[in-house]
Amino acid sequence: MTFFKLLTSALLPGTLFILLAILGVVLFLLKKQCGKKIFIFSVAALFLFSLTPTSDLLLYPLEKNYKQVEDIDEANKIVLLLGGREANVLRGSEVLRISHLSGHNKEIIISGTDPILESSTEALAVKNFFMNRGIPEEIITIEGESRNTKENVENVSKIVGEEPFFLVTSAYHMTRSVREFERHNAEPIPSAADFKRKRMSYGVLDFMPHSQSIRNADRAVHEYLGMAYYRFISLFGS
Repeated sequence: MTFFKLLTSALLPGTLFILLAILGVVLFLLKKQCGKKIFIFSVAALFLFSLTPTSDLLLYPLEKNYKQVEDIDEANKIVLLLGGREANVLRGSEVLRISHLSGHNKEIIISGTDPILESSTEALAVKNFFMNRGIPEEIITIEGESRNTKENVENVSKIVGEEPFFLVTSAYHMTRSVREFERHNAEPIPSAADFKRKRMSYGVLDFMPHSQSIRNADRAVHEYLGMAYYRFISLFGS
């Protein structure tokens, strides 16, 4: 899994094309004819992936089928998959919406930890975020062992069994999460948050490079690589 994470990081557009550009410069300095071509290709590709329409195109298949939950009576549990500080606030807002609408009578399960810093207090911080906004402590459960989506699914499935639950995670991450839960015979009800796709009509400024667009492209490519990897291990074993 550690090797896969390193490989995935290297294949993300924001990393891959910078590394290739550096390689191109090195080869050029070594008088290799291919160095200039590699550099130009890398810069052009990085420019392309830093455009809003490109990142939106990558995100669209991941986010298009999901929206906020409308029928809050479908389940009595809410599972929140942690996803970094910025994402956790946005995902937490969706949990709060469901919880407030239901009168605080749904159990909340917070799943995940920092894969690098396993002593992370992120889950506890999210729990306090909920409590400070009126959610009773006794209905909040922390599952703080999971370092990735695969472990999220395995550990949460043991808690919820076959009982349906609202699954709250970023919209771009929902497809992979739902597939994995269903593979474990769980019954997630997608409740997407933290949508990243901007829109499908653009102005001139959207065709200027932007750091947020390259980040969104990285997120989308990461999901596609993750789905391919999980598909591979489901067929050939871990």
